Amino acid sequence: KSDRREFKVDVDDDDTEQQLSLKAVCLGAEAEDKFHMVEVEGLTFDGKSTKVPLVVLKPSVMPSMSLGGFEITPPVTFRLQSGSGPVHISGQHFVSEMYSSAVLVISVCCVGVKDSEDEEEENNTSPVKRPASLMSGKKPPLVTASVWP
Repeated sequence: KSDRREFKVDVDDDDTEQQLSLKAVCLGAEAEDKFHMVEVEGLTFDGKSTKVPLVVLKPSVMPSMSLGGFEITPPVTFRLQSGSGPVHISGQHFVSEMYSSAVLVISVCCVGVKDSEDEEEENNTSPVKRPASLMSGKKPPLVTASVWP
């Protein structure tokens, strides 16, 4: 098991616009049957730091939850506030160069990258422009991050 109780997504380059689109949160099979709360810490529209609960899961009641493309702008920190996990968060991290029309897709972390080509095509109304390679039906990789003590 990992000792990580938090995972940070930082903005390393001021010349990019970044967006996280969170898809789902689920507990690992070995999670204890108690409440596991994940909070997210980020910045408000006026630059103030704020912390809010993202999800509370319990294996016997609700082992997973769809976030339906919940969008948040980095920098953000995901923190396992209560419970022992593991908790897996999946989503996509979009990076757009300010001086280019291309969108680079990078993973949130290297814990487990899943190929999303097998997933059903969905309508995406995100304001982020996608390059032609993504418009051809090929979707960016689905990214997973895990936190647990």
